[in-house]
Amino acid sequence: MNKKVNTVLFFLVATVINILLVMVIALALFIPYVIFVARIAPSVVNLLALVLILVGAMAGSFPLYRGLVNEFQKRVDMEKYFDPIVKSGRRPRP
Repeated sequence: MNKKVNTVLFFLVATVINILLVMVIALALFIPYVIFVARIAPSVVNLLALVLILVGAMAGSFPLYRGLVNEFQKRVDMEKYFDPIVKSGRRPRP
């Protein structure tokens, strides 16, 4: 495979992993809420809690995702296997 294919595959896999991290964190927060609080709380509070759980899951996934990407970068030579996303240097003027 060439660098462009590797880059596209990396982004696809990284996106799937990030979505899975959000789902796992959301479930880890949502299940205890449902077991202990949701039955006694009013529906408005439950809706607000669901929104806060989803936002918290997204915020909590960022440090974990970044740590996974940093670990991947330590193990793999990014310049050797992946195409740069942002080209360095200047474009020539017409």
